Amino acid sequence: MTNPGDIERVATKIVPYYVVGVVDDEETDAPADGESEETVEPEETPVARRPRPRWVGFIAAALGVATLVLLIIAMIVSAGGDYPTGTLLAQVTIVVSISAAVTAALCLVFGLQRRWAAFGLAVAILANPLVVLNVFRFFES
Repeated sequence: MTNPGDIERVATKIVPYYVVGVVDDEETDAPADGESEETVEPEETPVARRPRPRWVGFIAAALGVATLVLLIIAMIVSAGGDYPTGTLLAQVTIVVSISAAVTAALCLVFGLQRRWAAFGLAVAILANPLVVLNVFRFFES
């Protein structure tokens, strides 16, 4: 019979091989003569957690919706021909959008109503007049 090479060696059967840790009977978990085992007792009263404010995420969502409403009002006013008022409303919309984004980012970082905060952040970014202007310029032919 010939000696098969390294490449030709193929396992014909798979046998589970369990590794069991070796336990030395002489070693025990008992403390030595001069040592005393310190026991950690659980606290008798549970630690009171401070309640997290639930309203902060809702504030972020409300600011995002306010950004959208202000953008719509600014566009309607500007379409009506009152450009200085429309510009002022657009600037207020930008400030509200930035405040909504900052509030939502803080909520997302600290875990305060993350779904509402993510909704507020998305609406605030999409309704920002600067973002809307750049999107319109991108699709302009």
